Amino acid sequence: MAVIVVEFDVPVDPLTQVTGFELGHVTLQWNGGAHSSRQLGSRGLLMGYPAVADMLDGVVALSADPGASYVFTGISSGWGFAVRRTRRHGLQVSTLAGRPLCQTSEADYAVAVWRGARQLLTARTPVEGAPLTDLQTAVAAFPDAYRR
Repeated sequence: MAVIVVEFDVPVDPLTQVTGFELGHVTLQWNGGAHSSRQLGSRGLLMGYPAVADMLDGVVALSADPGASYVFTGISSGWGFAVRRTRRHGLQVSTLAGRPLCQTSEADYAVAVWRGARQLLTARTPVEGAPLTDLQTAVAAFPDAYRR
């Protein structure tokens, strides 16, 4: 199984407030490969902070239901990926078209999402509004076991 890394790259002007609707990219990396919204150039730009909340919520859905799967489609983007359970209790990450990308454990995927989210939110957090509320809700619901 692959060790996976999730990176949220949302460039923000340090002199302006973060509204939460800033555009950026998401990249999944694992030993031997990567799947990134950068592959689509400007068509792959997505709203970075809602993407973080969505991916955190996806981990919650996966951990709450052993039969659950998760499809991420970046808001305002044509890029995404799907996560489904395998027979061996791991996770299969695939493109939206169904091309397999990697297999990883649920814990590795969840920790990678948490670390990516924490890195972005430590750098800059949105001001008041829907993106901040969605992030706070997603962070509060995120399983403690994966907060490493």
